[in-house]
Amino acid sequence: MPTLKAQATIAFPNLARYLDTIIESFSAHNMELRPDGDGHAVLSSFGTARLIPGPGVLHLAVEAADPAAFNRLKHELTGLVDFVARPENLDIVWTGDAAGAVLPTDLRVLTVREVRTLTPRMRRIVFTGDDLARYAVPDQIHCRLLFQEKDAADPQWPHLDDNGRIVWPAAGTLASRIFTVRRIDAAAGTLDIDMVVHDGGGPGASWAAAAAPGDVVGILGPAAYGPKPAGWYLLAGDETGLPGIARILEGLPDTARGVALIEVADAAEEQTIDAPPGIEVRWLHRDGAAAGTTTLLPDALRALELPADRDDLFAWVGAEHAAFRAMHAHLRTGVGLPASRMIAFSHWRRGMSEADIVKAGIAAVLA
Repeated sequence: MPTLKAQATIAFPNLARYLDTIIESFSAHNMELRPDGDGHAVLSSFGTARLIPGPGVLHLAVEAADPAAFNRLKHELTGLVDFVARPENLDIVWTGDAAGAVLPTDLRVLTVREVRTLTPRMRRIVFTGDDLARYAVPDQIHCRLLFQEKDAADPQWPHLDDNGRIVWPAAGTLASRIFTVRRIDAAAGTLDIDMVVHDGGGPGASWAAAAAPGDVVGILGPAAYGPKPAGWYLLAGDETGLPGIARILEGLPDTARGVALIEVADAAEEQTIDAPPGIEVRWLHRDGAAAGTTTLLPDALRALELPADRDDLFAWVGAEHAAFRAMHAHLRTGVGLPASRMIAFSHWRRGMSEADIVKAGIAAVLA
């Protein structure tokens, strides 16, 4: 099959304000960027692209050998640029080869094999599926789940059109949420995701509360950074960051040293984590306070005595937006930790649903 090619020239008067964040967002979504002439070459499992900034414009070009990967790459670039620059109301139109509406190349269908109660507020869903190797990577540890109606007789999945836009099934939009891949065994075809069960009524929590063997979901991804090599690790997060922290800890060498700060509701929410002996796991209890309302994590972080060698330290942070902002600010300005030695995400924002955040754009989750 010949290589498919397309391009988009986006009128972007305020490009300079957003360009660095766009590049960082590409990197966070399983793409490698390399300087290339007057722009960047973008390497992805879906294909290749070029990002070329110009005066008041951003040029994008993509190439892929497979129609599904071709439209998936356009979707990835379009969605990230649009999310980062939401206030600009960009008009992103692709021209060139056309593949028609196709299923995403990274879509896998998972079936629930087992549901385990880890703690009163955390459930582990054990899925089975085929061809899961792309999700078994240590540096991209998040995925998006697409939820079907329970007992759907003929599950239908979204397609991507020639502008990289989602074409939903005739039955309507599928609810979806982002989760951490807690554990995966691609050879065995199993993938575990730990889900917080709460009273918020969102699609993820509601699905997790009712999940049972035989239920079917779709998975897309992976994306978002895992750990970097270091001599000393700082890991900090609330319940939403706990699956990532646990996965990272269980993947570190036995020689690793550091501290993990984990905020949970109370002692009943603590879990057994197979951490290296040199990593101290500290549990912080809200004891009746609502999630996202305390300063437990930032306070505990400020009280830590961190190694003097910042280049041998790596920090991974995943928490509610206010705690994330406070910890990010302390690490960057108080500690002087280089951006290259830290991965920090706002996993959620109190008072905003994921739909609210998507509508607001990346400013809703930035530090």
